[in-house]
Amino acid sequence: MTARAAQAAWRPPRLKTPDALHVVLATVGANLLSLALPILTLQIYDRILPNPESGTLPVLIAGVTAAVALEAALKIARAYMIGWNGATYEYAVSTAAMRHVLGADIPQIRAAGIGEHLHSMAAIGKTKDFHDGQALSALVDTLFVLVYAGFIFYVAGRLGAVPMALLGLFAVISFVEGRCLRRRLQARETVDDRRYDFLIESLNAIHTVKSFAAENVLRRRYEELQKESVAANYDVAGATAAIFNTGTVMAHAIAAATITAGALLIFDGGVTTGALIATLLLSGRMMQSVQRGLVLWVRYQDYRISRARVAGIFALPAAERLPAAPSPTPQTGVLEVKGLSYGFGAGAPPLFRDVEFTLKPGDAMLLKGDYAAGKSTLLNLIAGVFPPSSGTVAADGRDIRAFAPGELARHAGYISNDPVIFRGTIRDNVTRFGEIGEAAARGAAAALGVDRDVARMPSGFDTVIYGNSSDAIPPGLKQRIAMARVVAAGPRIILFDEADQCLDREGLKNVLRLLARLRETCALVIVTEDPDIAALATCEGTLVNGVFTFRKGVRHDAAGQKRST
Repeated sequence: MTARAAQAAWRPPRLKTPDALHVVLATVGANLLSLALPILTLQIYDRILPNPESGTLPVLIAGVTAAVALEAALKIARAYMIGWNGATYEYAVSTAAMRHVLGADIPQIRAAGIGEHLHSMAAIGKTKDFHDGQALSALVDTLFVLVYAGFIFYVAGRLGAVPMALLGLFAVISFVEGRCLRRRLQARETVDDRRYDFLIESLNAIHTVKSFAAENVLRRRYEELQKESVAANYDVAGATAAIFNTGTVMAHAIAAATITAGALLIFDGGVTTGALIATLLLSGRMMQSVQRGLVLWVRYQDYRISRARVAGIFALPAAERLPAAPSPTPQTGVLEVKGLSYGFGAGAPPLFRDVEFTLKPGDAMLLKGDYAAGKSTLLNLIAGVFPPSSGTVAADGRDIRAFAPGELARHAGYISNDPVIFRGTIRDNVTRFGEIGEAAARGAAAALGVDRDVARMPSGFDTVIYGNSSDAIPPGLKQRIAMARVVAAGPRIILFDEADQCLDREGLKNVLRLLARLRETCALVIVTEDPDIAALATCEGTLVNGVFTFRKGVRHDAAGQKRST
């Protein structure tokens, strides 16, 4: 979907009518009260100074002081409302975007780089100024330029044509410079996407980089990307500075032109001194409003790009789901795979085709095949991570596409060889941040020996882990924590994908005992090179050149040798 189509498809949440009304009323009130000082100046120079004994000066000063104080109070209240609306908007859109990403089709997510998705999520904060009342307030300020202009023409007559002409010229120049800024912002976004993708992919493959001693090559490549990014940022900074410098120059030009024209008109008797000073004050106030509109115009260039990015998140197609069953599906531990085929993308040859087998509690299938034969992909299809190209996968008599994600995890548990640890405590990771009961989580942790290792830590299960190299826990313990999270949900179908690779001897014994116990009540699909775990198998599935062969009644001894039963 193109950026324009994505923009048309997504509608951000609108500012609530009461909040919008409060922002408008505060802005209107502040702008009306800002007229107090020019009016006071006009009165002083044209009426009070010629009649110094009138006694009205103290009254005017008191009134203007009250107006200035009230104007400040309104601006503070408006800033508070806009800040609260912005925080509410960012929270609502960010959570909705994350919910949509988690429910999107995974191949579509993988089509873009991780850095691009992170960049799109970060763009949400750049869009809030146009949905929190900031833009509405700036628009009202800009409309008040007409009110100020009318007041200037009323008190100063033809002198008002001078600032208005220069303001019109300033608006035209700003429009042209704004379009130039948008082009440079788009170029910067493209460069930053490439840099973020390269950085994240390099960090994800840091072990491979180290093993091949490729640091210098990647560093030079990143230096080139950083150079392009700096140049793009320089262009954006130059375009932004040009716009604001134009505003500063025009502000001085308006003041100088107004003073010059006003002085000539005073000599001719066309305006009074008070009218000239009031015109200067109002011109300055007009320039503030125009400059605020200018800031809004500059941000709008970035907003259009950021909005297209955010819309791109919501344009991701959702994963295919079938209608949910009216009542919970009972856990029977039966896995049925029929005519399952999968290929990477449209038109690509299938990785495998027509995979069929049925497993019941007590069955343990050893899935075999050469490297890149598709064993992990098949397990991902069974777990519902990828949608199949054709065929069906049924867990407990129900198509996996009809399960909600949380419900599917209670039927089929996928134990990956790449353990995922989320930032939080060990307790958070084992209980899925409270979605699994404490008793079930501790039972799974005890079965895998996690509780004994965690008990040695000062904070126990409340130890904070981050899922990266900064964690002070060994990889084997991370693997068992991730495994306990799967088992704690109580699935009756277990998919074990070489999750024994980083375990020590004691950890491997715990996993072996757990799998042997689970086989009594669950159906197991096992991918492993360990002969002891392979010995648990009661049947065998083999993937060779995309063809799946299933054999029942096959067991493996402790040496990994196949024997028939």
